Amino acid sequence: MTRRALIRIVLFAALAAAIVLAYAYRDLLNVAALEAWVKNAGALGPLLYMAVYVVVTVLFLPGSVITLAGGALFGPVWGTLYSLTGATVGAAVAFLIARYLASDWVHRKAGGWTKQLIEGVEQEGWRFIAFVRLVPLFPFNLLNYALGLTRIGLLAYVVGSYVFMFPGAVAYTYLGYAGREAVAGGEGLIQKGLLALALLSVVAFLPRLVKRLRGAPAAAEGKISSADLKQRLEQHDDITVLDVRPAKDYAGELGHVAGSLNIPIDELPKRLAELESRRELPIAVICRTNRMSGKAVQLLRETGFKQALLVDDGMVGWNQKQPGSSATATTSECSATPLPGGVSAGTGKTVTIVIQNAPYKGDNKAWHALRFAGAALAEDMKVQVHLLDDGTQLAKHGQQVPAGAVDLEKLLTELMEYGLEVRACGMSLNDCQLDERDLIPGIQKGSMKALASWVKESDIVLTF
Repeated sequence: MTRRALIRIVLFAALAAAIVLAYAYRDLLNVAALEAWVKNAGALGPLLYMAVYVVVTVLFLPGSVITLAGGALFGPVWGTLYSLTGATVGAAVAFLIARYLASDWVHRKAGGWTKQLIEGVEQEGWRFIAFVRLVPLFPFNLLNYALGLTRIGLLAYVVGSYVFMFPGAVAYTYLGYAGREAVAGGEGLIQKGLLALALLSVVAFLPRLVKRLRGAPAAAEGKISSADLKQRLEQHDDITVLDVRPAKDYAGELGHVAGSLNIPIDELPKRLAELESRRELPIAVICRTNRMSGKAVQLLRETGFKQALLVDDGMVGWNQKQPGSSATATTSECSATPLPGGVSAGTGKTVTIVIQNAPYKGDNKAWHALRFAGAALAEDMKVQVHLLDDGTQLAKHGQQVPAGAVDLEKLLTELMEYGLEVRACGMSLNDCQLDERDLIPGIQKGSMKALASWVKESDIVLTF
């Protein structure tokens, strides 16, 4: 056993013994005893009070009594300052103790839902701290140690705790002050009592408010991890990836899942028609972590999309789980573009895809067709695409790409570089008032006879 491990064991045993001892003599810690200690300390009374608060926090004793006592001893202003400072210092001490004693061990041993929980907390960072400090539903003392087992930064933890514990500290400190005034028979008791009740009401309402502002995440059964999503994409499951980040983030440093559809959360209510064809099919919703996607999943479910799934670790988790991946994660096998050198088109089965739907329409059929073409090329198949009816518009060079949509011209060009053969029906080109000069380089003019020849030699024929 190493010296460091031995020190940790000794410290852990000492802490456990102190907690047991403090619990056994907890009755000695009351408002009267604390008041006597503070008065006997004279000018050092506030420091003694804060030191007691630190010890109480570290040893799992109830801090609410100390906060109430702070209001009674020092008044609402100084009482709030002293109690909030003592609670924050105590929380930081417990945080550091947990980090030193067990953080490394927990990160080595964590797996499954425990690992996902820790990663989720770390990704949220100060936002999670804000949530748990504002919502007084979590055991304060236990939470301090639990957060120490994560890798949240100490500065974010301390500042977040101090700022977001402020509302609760004000409410309970003022309650202690009002109680002391009532016992002493001071003036304005009714007003002070009503103000104390109002502050407590605000604190009680915070959980609902924070939940609404934060965007309640989807229920556990409606979640999917980025690793599970990658596996489903690799298996070519019929699942759409909806990225609800702003366009600048979609193209930013975290990148995006190849083949995903980008509809920013603010635009989603107006663009639900683009997802209409997916109403009965799974949609994996992703953002940076899970806050915006949680709101999007909730909206989708409320409007009838029963298989909306929350990617609970978001693009942060996606990038962490893709060793050596680039920002745009184009290595996914479900990506519309196969890996360079990874295909040898023509050595496997032959697939003919007929695209009849115009690009950038609400049903996204043209995009799905190209996604399938890329997947087939990656599986060593020979792939041929025939553009028919409105689908011939896909062949037009220089089309304007709608905001948030995938650039289908770029996608089609990349697929042709990897062996995709594309023809556009001549009669349909005439109907769409296009000629060969308007076509993307590499696309040939075709006919129904040529299509019939393709169909005859194909193992698989699909129409979009």
